[in-house]
Amino acid sequence: MQIIIMLGPHSRTREIHLTMRHFLLGGILGLLTILILIWALNSFSNSASDIFLSMNARQISEKRLVIDSKNDYEIKLIELQTRLDEAQRKLDQLDALRFQLLRSNGKLNLSHSQLSDSELPNAQGGPLRPASTAHYLGNTDEQYGVRLDQTLQDTFAMQARLNEIQSSLTRTWDVANSVPSGLPLVASTQPTSGLGYRLDPFTRQIAWHDGTDYPAAFGTPILATAEGKVIRAGWDSEYGNLIELAHKNGVITRYAHAQELLVKLGDDVKKSQVIAKVGSTGRSTGPHVHYEILRNGIVLGQNR
Repeated sequence: MQIIIMLGPHSRTREIHLTMRHFLLGGILGLLTILILIWALNSFSNSASDIFLSMNARQISEKRLVIDSKNDYEIKLIELQTRLDEAQRKLDQLDALRFQLLRSNGKLNLSHSQLSDSELPNAQGGPLRPASTAHYLGNTDEQYGVRLDQTLQDTFAMQARLNEIQSSLTRTWDVANSVPSGLPLVASTQPTSGLGYRLDPFTRQIAWHDGTDYPAAFGTPILATAEGKVIRAGWDSEYGNLIELAHKNGVITRYAHAQELLVKLGDDVKKSQVIAKVGSTGRSTGPHVHYEILRNGIVLGQNR
């Protein structure tokens, strides 16, 4: 094929000879161009699709992160509430232990006109000192999770402190129980003979008395004045039926003239436990309990 090109009436003509080879090359180039365009469109479409999928996956990941964060905060809040409840229970236990300590030491003597702490009105007062919200809530710029974590740490510290106080009070309670206090009888009674010099009831001569005699009816329960261990339980020619209890710090309590012994050698005894019954055995003129407190083998109050 021959193509003549004229650019003007007086210009020279140009002739182009096209052969089958030229047509074949042109067709190949056109086909390549179309394929390149199709590939470019597909690449753009795939890139756009990847971008959209990535954005969607990121949104899903962010949503999951928010949900996981909320779940984490909820778990921490539940843990915080549980620990606060546990701390409240420990405070109640400590208060009950304090009450028992005061009562065991004879320091708690409420009359009907007196009120316990729980019965007192919720009376409050004082001048108004407004506090800013920022001061009350802390740093508002601080993230919620950080404040929550700090609160949890505070509860851990509070629980550790409560455990320490409880252990200390328990030790105090143990010591208090091991120190003799009160009378060896349920009801208070006026001693018929105290510690010190007296007229001996048999010889009517001045003699030293190592303990205190509390009169009571036959069979009246004799109580341990502190927790301890029975180191002697049996007959003595002067004391009659006798019980001795060993306590901490070398302290011993002695209960004499019993009608009947209710504990035996080696028994562990609690405070206020009934250990014997009042009698008049041994060197005695009538039913009573002879009570002594010794430390390191010496009668407390002995001065002769």
